Amino acid sequence: MAVKVIDITNYSPKSLDVFFFDNSVWMYLFCPLGSYNKNKQKYYSAFLQSIKTSRSTIFISSLVLSEFANRYLRMDFERWKDETNNFTADFKNDFVGTQRYNDTIIEIKRNINQIMQFCEKSSDNFNAIELNSVFQHLSEIDFNDSYYIELAKLGNWKIVTDDNDFIKCTGHNLEIITLSN
Repeated sequence: MAVKVIDITNYSPKSLDVFFFDNSVWMYLFCPLGSYNKNKQKYYSAFLQSIKTSRSTIFISSLVLSEFANRYLRMDFERWKDETNNFTADFKNDFVGTQRYNDTIIEIKRNINQIMQFCEKSSDNFNAIELNSVFQHLSEIDFNDSYYIELAKLGNWKIVTDDNDFIKCTGHNLEIITLSN
């Protein structure tokens, strides 16, 4: 068993392929706040288009959408602190509920709705996930990434990511599609 890492530029999706995009890719594609690497955006966007053309399936879980919304809000909070010179501001006490926060929520909703146009909702299969398998990798990667690995194994999904943490867990029979650096 080994993780098979595939360069995104060398992979052509097939109609029966099933993919799982982690949050790192969705952030490149649908979060304009980060001024993310335009070159990476181009490759992940082209790959998403090739999936759409091939009629492959992308599954998404609520946990990925939660990561997307939370990361988006935190990035905007950091920008807001810089713009207002309020460097000691607290996210919940000073930012949540402001007009800026509410405007950002509207953007997030719009972007999540766009993401959902490409995806099928997936159950997180918590009842079928072996938590000891998730815990095994916590010294190498975070809980969510470890959970996604177990979820992908259950669904026989190919993980599309820009997060090198997935490659660290070598004891899995997974295909990881990423942009090689």
